[in-house]
Amino acid sequence: MSEIGYALPESSPSGFLRAVLKADSVAASSTGTVVLLSVLLALVLTETVAGFVAAIALFGAWVAVGWTGRRHQRLG
Repeated sequence: MSEIGYALPESSPSGFLRAVLKADSVAASSTGTVVLLSVLLALVLTETVAGFVAAIALFGAWVAVGWTGRRHQRLG
């Protein structure tokens, strides 16, 4: 029970977590995976430092979103 007298839903994710879970849902789909891999490949094929850095950042975000989504599934 909260201080205002009613139970707050403990399982309701915050707005940011909802956005992360939505991104995980899109990225985990076959279309999302193909798009992400295509973008990563295109960034690497630019053969520029900025392209490599952007590819690494995108891949890191993809891994983090996927990890968060799987953890939420396990805990929820």
